[in-house]
Amino acid sequence: MDWLPLITAFGIGSIVSTVMQTILVQRGQKKHRSFDERKTAYIGLLESYHRAAVENSDAAGKEFAFWQMRCEVVAPHSIRKAIVDIVATNDSPSERAIAHENLKDAMRQDLGVSK
Repeated sequence: MDWLPLITAFGIGSIVSTVMQTILVQRGQKKHRSFDERKTAYIGLLESYHRAAVENSDAAGKEFAFWQMRCEVVAPHSIRKAIVDIVATNDSPSERAIAHENLKDAMRQDLGVSK
């Protein structure tokens, strides 16, 4: 019986298996990190938006602008557009309510949470 091909086959299979496991683990970590970054940005945006609405101060406005910029970096187009709509509807309560719903729906869809 020739053992060399058998040993070689198991060795290559083991190497391929290890490489595939490493790739899959890294991909999972990247997805998890991306989710966490977006979730953190969205929570920060919503908290600063609330603070800006309650306090109506320059500092609160700047904090909202910071979180808006952070969302610009990590969020998809649908979220960025919804944030712009929130800012643009500042003087129209009815349009603002629609913008709120659009932002919540876009965040839910992006994070893959309840719809």
